[in-house]
Amino acid sequence: MDTSATAKNDNLLRYLERYLVARRLGLGALHQYDRGPVGKVFLRPVASALLRLSEDFTRQRQSLAEASPGDYWGDTRRLAYLFHFLPRNYVKAAWVLAELGSHAGVVEALAGKSRFTILDIGCGPGASALATLSFLAALHPSAFQVRVILVEASPVALQEANELLQQAANWLNAARHQTLTLHLTTHLGDAKNTSKYPSHAAADFLWLSNVLNECAEEEASVSWVRQLVGRLAVDGSLCVIEPALRSTARVAMQLRDALLEDCPEWGIFAPCTANGPCRMLAERPERDWCHVALTWKPTPLVAQLDSLTGLCSRVQKFFYFVLRRDGKRAAEARPGWTPWRVIGDLQREKGLEKRLVCGPDRCTLLTRFRRDRHAGNEAFSMAKRGDILWLSSAPALLADGLRLLPHIQVECQPVTLPTVE
Repeated sequence: MDTSATAKNDNLLRYLERYLVARRLGLGALHQYDRGPVGKVFLRPVASALLRLSEDFTRQRQSLAEASPGDYWGDTRRLAYLFHFLPRNYVKAAWVLAELGSHAGVVEALAGKSRFTILDIGCGPGASALATLSFLAALHPSAFQVRVILVEASPVALQEANELLQQAANWLNAARHQTLTLHLTTHLGDAKNTSKYPSHAAADFLWLSNVLNECAEEEASVSWVRQLVGRLAVDGSLCVIEPALRSTARVAMQLRDALLEDCPEWGIFAPCTANGPCRMLAERPERDWCHVALTWKPTPLVAQLDSLTGLCSRVQKFFYFVLRRDGKRAAEARPGWTPWRVIGDLQREKGLEKRLVCGPDRCTLLTRFRRDRHAGNEAFSMAKRGDILWLSSAPALLADGLRLLPHIQVECQPVTLPTVE
């Protein structure tokens, strides 16, 4: 089957979508995909399965956790996952990687290496590993080697991940004229049984993407994840992504606290701007939970499935955190300035604007009165959820939070997602 046409389009995710259309829907669907929309005759069964799977992943999360591992890989929900959830999970991982890639020290360390190890736990079809492969390829225009260790309970998902990573490596070598050597090692089994993992070099990236929420709560334990972080390189990153659901995010927030308390050598790279207990868990009502939002242009098939189902994928909300033990953090200290992560949308009321932010010592509402608005603090209203706001001096206390005083300058440190079109 010919999938070489997309080598002209320097975008791995778009290439993989085209490959999956050809592989799973056939050449008839591929010809339609290349000319425009894929016919509904191909997509109606996928759309129906997508609605069912979306329900599983939101309102029926507990029943999914109690089901046999990878049950949804055994029916038409498999295609729904590959065509819709895989791209969405890919861009979430790409967003986390983009934040790592915006840190000069992290980039310098990665650029100085030619061998990398990625450990993807509960990998599914490999979305996080695929995004990491593309991220590393962008940093390394010359030859480099990547060993990917995939751990997964579903043999079908593991097979998909293996196939897609091989395709990705082939495309990167052909389209970007790189010399990427990929070594794949797969482990089928219980992710919690770390003693059975294949031996590997210390990992540069360790992914737990949408894994904790599919475990019974007691299984998402500090002891298990602590065993995992022991497999990381000194300058490696533990990257955790969870759905933007209150219950699942708060469990992951508690895990973050427990890891930092239990493993003092580790520090938070993002999203928190300082170590220590989670400010939101300590200070905000239980109805609140930390999550960010990214805006992207969905790939053609994701957009079509959105249209058929009424779903909306343009804005992806999720919880995440990244731990490292080299002291690096997304909000590196700037003399005289304090960083505040935006974790709430802008709320407009008469005479004022406010939003929920999390900073060095608290999680609170930050308010700007309209009479205090000027060009130097315009970033306050322009920032998106997930951005970091830098304040030139301390805000003042209010009864319900903090006030942005007129003399305070505000700068925005955004996370810029690589173009996905």
